[in-house]
Amino acid sequence: MAIQDEFGRIGFFEDFGGYAATASIADATAGTRYNDIEIVAVSGQTELFFTVDESGGVVSANGASGAADGMAFLGMPMVPSSNGPLRMGARFKGASATDLRVFCGWQETINHAEPVNPFTLSGTTLTSNNAGNAAGFYVDTSADTDDYRFHASLDGSELTTAVLEDAIDGSTTLGALGIRAVATITADSWVIVRVELFADGSVEGWVGAAGMANQNGLTRIVRTGPAVMDKDAVYFPILHLAAASTGDPLLEADYFWAKGNRDWSA
Repeated sequence: MAIQDEFGRIGFFEDFGGYAATASIADATAGTRYNDIEIVAVSGQTELFFTVDESGGVVSANGASGAADGMAFLGMPMVPSSNGPLRMGARFKGASATDLRVFCGWQETINHAEPVNPFTLSGTTLTSNNAGNAAGFYVDTSADTDDYRFHASLDGSELTTAVLEDAIDGSTTLGALGIRAVATITADSWVIVRVELFADGSVEGWVGAAGMANQNGLTRIVRTGPAVMDKDAVYFPILHLAAASTGDPLLEADYFWAKGNRDWSA
């Protein structure tokens, strides 16, 4: 047996509770280290504000009026087979209900200068950007039907036929656009997302948002069968929070977290 001690849990919980000066994060750079996470500008230069006159502390950002400006939050990499089960989550909102683009979940391929959003949706056409292995919730207000949708990809290819053990809408596979949470995209309304990735390669997604039938906590939207995701891949927890257009809305995150188990054999 490998030598172990009491620190078997790994992870972080960033509550943005401490004061930090306003910062400008340039595009196409490695971002800014903030405690145990990395904050990276998406698309264009991002102005970062740490708000301490709201309960609990909030980090806010707006861009430089370019398309899809925003920020990405990244945490430590983990491997499901050796660190699982993995759990991550975030609470966030956008100032516009018509100018928002989000991905929250686990992502393998990370460009630290310009993190890619795995899924964007215009009308009914999904663009699947190569993020390696990715699983989580996305929203894009360029879609004909705005909603938080759970989707996944393997080696950059959408898992449209991935088998589901359970889905809120009764689906048995992820389908072309993923599984809808049946939420309402509402301006200045907090959304909570949690995504769990298990050692057998299965994944589970939960959402709490305006308009959902359950307003007393998070709702499980989907659980896949085993071996849907690559259990031996290295995944980063990520919150990709940006505008969909050029309206430059204020984007806010209340907290961002992830946890797993230490691989004592590594």
